[in-house]
Amino acid sequence: MVAKIVEDFYIRKRSKFMGTFDEHLAVVNEELYKKFDNKKSEELISQMKVEFEKILPNIPYIGGQKNPTTLVLVKCMSDLAIFRILEKAGFSFREIGEFHYNYVIAAHKLRKEALEKAGRDPSQYPFDPVYINYQKKLTEETQMKLYPDDWVMDFVEGGDGKNFEWGWDITECGVQKAYKKLGEEKYLPFICLGDYYEAEALGFGFSRDQTLGFGAPLCTHRFVKDYKTPRAWPPDDLEEFNTEFFQEK
Repeated sequence: MVAKIVEDFYIRKRSKFMGTFDEHLAVVNEELYKKFDNKKSEELISQMKVEFEKILPNIPYIGGQKNPTTLVLVKCMSDLAIFRILEKAGFSFREIGEFHYNYVIAAHKLRKEALEKAGRDPSQYPFDPVYINYQKKLTEETQMKLYPDDWVMDFVEGGDGKNFEWGWDITECGVQKAYKKLGEEKYLPFICLGDYYEAEALGFGFSRDQTLGFGAPLCTHRFVKDYKTPRAWPPDDLEEFNTEFFQEK
């Protein structure tokens, strides 16, 4: 059964999502300052805001506030606004990817500092039993396929001799569906690589041997204790890497 689609959800929440994007752009701006003068950086930031505002009404509805992955989808769509403006500014495909790596790492380092200040170990959050149970419930809900543009994933048990604690097998990705609808699937690998960037910055173990963004039939996310996540930029040496899906198209 497909649930009701709220057509104007993102329009009604425009001010909230634009406000969050403004916060996100603070880190992006720091990276722009490394390449451009203040005037040019401010021009690009303004263009990114306009671009995201154009994208907002076209984001697929997957449950709104009732679905926690709505925020993941919105964040990834805001990244698309950044990619588009960087491309218009003359960045090559790989230059956009490197810029994305730099600002995502910077954002996660700020998150790491906030977690440490709150007395939490950033490297252990994926292994918290409460978090794991939450993810189990979330994956079960995706199996209901209430929203056609949502994720669909299975929870994968680890431990007991396996080389990982737990993971997901993702067979349908909300970001892939949204990017494809907008004709921007070429940028999907950057979003997929962001999973490695989070693990690198926060210090937890993450592995994956295939992903939808590189043409595989599923994403095999695995969270691994006592494992150093490999640096994923540039991504050419990753097991999941497929050059056919990593180029201007």
